[in-house]
Amino acid sequence: MRPINLLPPEVGQRRARRRRMGLLALAAVAYVVLLGFGYLIWGGRVDNARRDLEAQNSIVQTLERQIVGLADSGELAIRYEARSELVRTALSTDIDWGILMNDLARLLPPRLWVETFSGRVLPQAVPGVLGQVAFSGVGFDFPDVSAWLRILDSEQFAGITGTWVSTAAQGAIGQEEVVRFTSTAALTSAAVTSRADNLIPEVP
Repeated sequence: MRPINLLPPEVGQRRARRRRMGLLALAAVAYVVLLGFGYLIWGGRVDNARRDLEAQNSIVQTLERQIVGLADSGELAIRYEARSELVRTALSTDIDWGILMNDLARLLPPRLWVETFSGRVLPQAVPGVLGQVAFSGVGFDFPDVSAWLRILDSEQFAGITGTWVSTAAQGAIGQEEVVRFTSTAALTSAAVTSRADNLIPEVP
């Protein structure tokens, strides 16, 4: 059985209009809520991006300050190397004659002694050879002079090489027969001191 609506048509139209207005209002509220939610999410992302940008800017500023602080270090390193090289060049032929003579006295054969000594540094004509040393001495016999040659040319005395006896002749001291000799040798780079290394400071 069909329902019979006794209300005037205008009432039904007003109700339908109110339903549509309610639905539109509900849709508008939902839209506003979605907009607000999207705004909050986007605002959070923007804040995070801003904080990241500020952090990166802070790092860049710190690095720029460090670069400015290190601007003079390159020039300082160049000056350090130049002056270190001057020291190395100046002491490249630095011979500690006192140590050389002390080593010589320690290694002398027991039946021989040195009367005179001279040494000089020469321009390096031969690689590794810095100069020349000359001796005159006295031994009790020719084998003593041979022992002198063997000791100076041994590994015990690395600062001298190529020892040579120029003259050797018999003589006498009082009633004692002796052999007087003169000798020369080449002075090697092994006789150079480590003074340059001690004078140049180490830079970490």
